[in-house]
Amino acid sequence: MTGKDFFKGTLIVLLTLAGAYVVLMSLRILVVVLVAIIIASAVRPTVLRLMRWRLSEGLSIIVVYLGLLLGIFALTALVIPPIISSLTTNLTSEDRLANRIISVELWLSTTVHSVTGSDISLPDPQSVRTSVSNALETIRPALPSLVGDASSTLGEAVLVFVMGVYWLTSHQRAVQFLVQLFTIRAREKVEEIVYEIENMMGSYIRGIVFVAVFIGTANFIILLVLRVPNAATLGFIIGIGTMLPIVGGFVGGGFATLLALLTGTPVQGLAVLATFVAVQQVETHYLTPRAMSRSVGLDPLLTIVAVLVGFTLGGVIGAIIATPIMGTLAVLLREIIIEPRKVTVSPYTTQEDGLILLNNDTPAQPAPAPVPVTNQTPSQALPSTNSTSTASGILLP
Repeated sequence: MTGKDFFKGTLIVLLTLAGAYVVLMSLRILVVVLVAIIIASAVRPTVLRLMRWRLSEGLSIIVVYLGLLLGIFALTALVIPPIISSLTTNLTSEDRLANRIISVELWLSTTVHSVTGSDISLPDPQSVRTSVSNALETIRPALPSLVGDASSTLGEAVLVFVMGVYWLTSHQRAVQFLVQLFTIRAREKVEEIVYEIENMMGSYIRGIVFVAVFIGTANFIILLVLRVPNAATLGFIIGIGTMLPIVGGFVGGGFATLLALLTGTPVQGLAVLATFVAVQQVETHYLTPRAMSRSVGLDPLLTIVAVLVGFTLGGVIGAIIATPIMGTLAVLLREIIIEPRKVTVSPYTTQEDGLILLNNDTPAQPAPAPVPVTNQTPSQALPSTNSTSTASGILLP
């Protein structure tokens, strides 16, 4: 190896490491941009529908995002105050929270004894008071950092809004710029892949929102019929938790049950838990696997694996965007590797209408060797005038 080759190899390695470092340091910003593009892809069909109703592009985008902001603000104003009030009351009063837990224990012990006739072993009141005091001492110092995280999240939400508006307004130019990077022969295919990925991402977000709205509304209606206090807040918590695949529903259901126990009676907390479990069966076995797998074209098992990997690497946001990323990789793998490989290996191509076409690169098959004719009459050796000879030598009547 010459000195010049060694220098070029070292330079390539250093540039690769520098690029990886830049990506790692700006990973959070890249995730925010990706989330903005995914949300913009989800609302783009609505923007196009408004444009067909004679609204301008800018006005359509403003109407859609303004509707999203108003919806989020209305839900926040409806459900956040009861949560803050309950948490503030219990975090500032150790005795109240401990007494609440002790009363739930007493009710549970009495109920089990009356039903089964046997006693259950539960922590004594002094142990409960000590555990509550230690837990609150751990939580209280972390509250200022939670406020800082909330401010950072608000700034990222504004960035998501700005980047989403930019993506919608410059969508066509961005796609054309990306297409221009490829050869003329590949540009049409690249544009098709880009639109397929965008439609997949939008369908995924719309599927998540549909599942969350269904689960939250179903829990709200059932809890409202059962006259559980703060039914709207509890249904909203469970619905928002459902947006995080696999574990999110259990986190939301557990938090809603705890909030019901702190603000109501043990029977009401048990009603929240039973309602969550019943609705969760519909969500787990029917809604989520079908909605998510259809939107991204992935097998439900592969979807679960993607969510677990995303949650391990990036927490909640990583779990949410893991499925569209996996769907994007699946689209690229199918269009770039699998489909061209099929054309190369298979001697024919089946179209959507069922028509079978021979591939152009299929090598021509040699004609069959002539069969020697012996001891045949002229009428036997010559084909009938009513028969048609095909290219392969087969006589058709």
